[in-house]
Amino acid sequence: MKAGITQKDIKDTKNNIFFIVGTSRSGSTLLKSMLSMHSNMVVPPETHFFYFSRVIQNRYEKAHDKQAFSKKLIDFWYNHKTRIKDLGLPKKVVVDIASKLKLTNPYDLFTLLLTLYRKERGAGIVGEKTPRHILYVREILKTYPDAKIISLFRDPRAAAWSEIKAPFGSPSVIVTTRRWRKYVKEHEQLKKLLPENQYLMLRYSDLIANTEGELQKICTFLGMNFEEAMLEYYNREEEGFAAREKSWKNGTLKPLQENRNEEWKSALTAWQITLVEHIAGDYLTRMGYEKSGCGLPFQKKLFYQCVDFSRSIWATLAKTRDEGYKNPSEI
Repeated sequence: MKAGITQKDIKDTKNNIFFIVGTSRSGSTLLKSMLSMHSNMVVPPETHFFYFSRVIQNRYEKAHDKQAFSKKLIDFWYNHKTRIKDLGLPKKVVVDIASKLKLTNPYDLFTLLLTLYRKERGAGIVGEKTPRHILYVREILKTYPDAKIISLFRDPRAAAWSEIKAPFGSPSVIVTTRRWRKYVKEHEQLKKLLPENQYLMLRYSDLIANTEGELQKICTFLGMNFEEAMLEYYNREEEGFAAREKSWKNGTLKPLQENRNEEWKSALTAWQITLVEHIAGDYLTRMGYEKSGCGLPFQKKLFYQCVDFSRSIWATLAKTRDEGYKNPSEI
């Protein structure tokens, strides 16, 4: 890996960065794979950095020796199972450049990581893809005021089914739909807060139905030219995600599968569909999705809510959703 990173490279990353956010299991890995096929942009594996950034920054500000804390943070990232480690960047290179450029602030170190990932792949701009970061867009814009935000949403019934299938996903449609509704509310706030040239919302169904058209829209939004290679994302050299995630992300290694987004209609039970639509409420139609017409009497709905919620409790107790990543709050 080339270690010739300069302050200008760091600045270029800050000035030309974008973030992909939204709900989980909504096609964000597919989208990042498509965008990374562009000759001048790349999106690394999920970092979840801003999910923990406030904790890390607070500890940094309280540290008497900032240099020592930054070393401790880098050691943590590389000595444990962390999302940052998934980027595959050599620790020595990170340490050497951080020392040379006198970078100690966690946000600066994060920018350095993205810069290294970008430069190694010869890309002019870099993206960051962590769906839950939709709740931290304001935090992101404090560090990267010119960043462009792309949010990606999926029909909550399809997203719920996708989570049920994933090893780490929630088996509860109540849990997944409440999260979906929370993120949609945040989307509506961001749409009001940010200008059109900084915030773009996409739907997974549109991406797979009109892939080229949606990619052209994204490229225009990012100030890039569309490239045909983006349509052949499955021919990429890098998988773009951690090896342990392959069992639930290997669909992005294949061409788009017809009707994949419609599986929920036969896979979910009528009561699961009813619960999703009940919790999603008006947000379902506001996001452009039609109601199925499924319904249940009050007593049956209450019964199935208990059934569904018990699945979530069991999954929590059994720790089936624990991916084993180390929490930075333990630094």
